[in-house]
Amino acid sequence: MRLRSAKHITKVTKYEKRHVAVGFLIVAAAFGLAVWAEVPARQKLGVTFSTIHARELGLDSRETFTALLDDVGVRRFRIPVYWSDVEPRQGEFHWDDVDWMMGEAEKRGASVTLAIGMKVPRWPECFVPDWAEAGDAPKRYEALEAFLGGVVTRYQNSPALSRWQVENEPLFDFGVCPKPDATEWRREIDLVRQTDGRHPIAATVSGELEAWLPVAGPVDDLGISLYRTTWSPTFGYFHYPIPAWVYRVRALAVRPFAGEVGISELQAEPWFGEPIANNAPAEWATYFTPRDLAENVAFAARTGISETNLWGAEWWFWLKKHGDPGLWNEARRIFSSR
Repeated sequence: MRLRSAKHITKVTKYEKRHVAVGFLIVAAAFGLAVWAEVPARQKLGVTFSTIHARELGLDSRETFTALLDDVGVRRFRIPVYWSDVEPRQGEFHWDDVDWMMGEAEKRGASVTLAIGMKVPRWPECFVPDWAEAGDAPKRYEALEAFLGGVVTRYQNSPALSRWQVENEPLFDFGVCPKPDATEWRREIDLVRQTDGRHPIAATVSGELEAWLPVAGPVDDLGISLYRTTWSPTFGYFHYPIPAWVYRVRALAVRPFAGEVGISELQAEPWFGEPIANNAPAEWATYFTPRDLAENVAFAARTGISETNLWGAEWWFWLKKHGDPGLWNEARRIFSSR
């Protein structure tokens, strides 16, 4: 009797193992198909817009922003709030530019992610007022937190606000910045959450050079940068040989820990290895073409990540002003098709 029972158990075990193995193969095949097929996602497109960068290019930032809204048809923006611009002297606030952009976005039903902190988009990455830079770290962070509280209080009720981004690539040691401080960054997140419990909080990482999970943990949404061609003094221009499915797999892996995974910066301008004044506009235009823009947007779609912010809108307008509307017109075509 015992022998028959043992045989029965053995048969059942083998039967179950076969079904488990078949089930695993089916799941693995489905996952592999999802990865390798790279089915384009239906993208929600926006742009990062920097008032400081627009001015550096000699542009009128309000004219540029209005053209993006009304000519290109952009309805999603990521806008850095520059501490050094808004509070040039302690306790003296200049909200005009941010107020104006939020107002124009509200009029047209556009949505805005406000990037806040001392490390926000565009070189040199950190924008600390001189008066705060002169103090020691504890006093600087105390002043920064006071500034963050003021920003959140001022804009939390704007119909255009979709989320906060607290610092830009906060754990990535890049730019003219103090060393990353994860403890301080989490304090800033807690402050924003306590001040405004309604809007989600995002954080960003370098899509190619950082682990994503440590940044995704404390926040609601995660943004990754996606650059396909960069430049360094050692290697010159370098094209990343990373296929779209790698970003797809990494996004799938991190999604249980982040409400949304988006592309916060998709390269849509050249990586400038030297000052813009060193080359004529016609030469710069060859470094990143309308075809490159179309291919990068298509590449981003194949990652399966549905929200994408393009990086370089000010550059498109600068080229247009200098007689080359190619990138601007391609952006119009791309946004009109969404």
